[in-house]
Amino acid sequence: MKIVTQDTSYTKENQRHRWAVCILTVLTITLAVLTAAIPGILLMLRRADAQVALGNAKSLRLALEMAALECYASDRPFADASCEGGVAGEVLTRVLTDSKAPGDFWVLQTDESGYELRRFLYQEGDFTVMYQKEPLTYEVYYRQTFIQTHDPRREKDS
Repeated sequence: MKIVTQDTSYTKENQRHRWAVCILTVLTITLAVLTAAIPGILLMLRRADAQVALGNAKSLRLALEMAALECYASDRPFADASCEGGVAGEVLTRVLTDSKAPGDFWVLQTDESGYELRRFLYQEGDFTVMYQKEPLTYEVYYRQTFIQTHDPRREKDS
């Protein structure tokens, strides 16, 4: 009678190989899912940031309209193309305080009297919001830099 013994080293090596294949398969599938999901997640985050910029632009519009009414009532100028933001200096401070908007704005157009806001531009980070009164629209744009150059010679000239 002959006793047959199995070589267990081959089966242990085979099991290790199977586990390695299983782990690599799971990692590959996980990486594929994440690669497909990341652009969607980034788009959702960018959309949320766009909603915040839109909300700040609406708050800014209300502050601009209130400042224009106050200027009209006290017979002070509201719009001034030569000043920052396109409004008189004291109006700029008041609007920024009232709206608490963290970005920059430019009044692009008022009516003939110079007190009714028709169009303005608001920029917050990489988002730009364009407001137009007639028809009432807000358009939110996203800016993404693809190429940025730097010319050190320009700094020397300044």
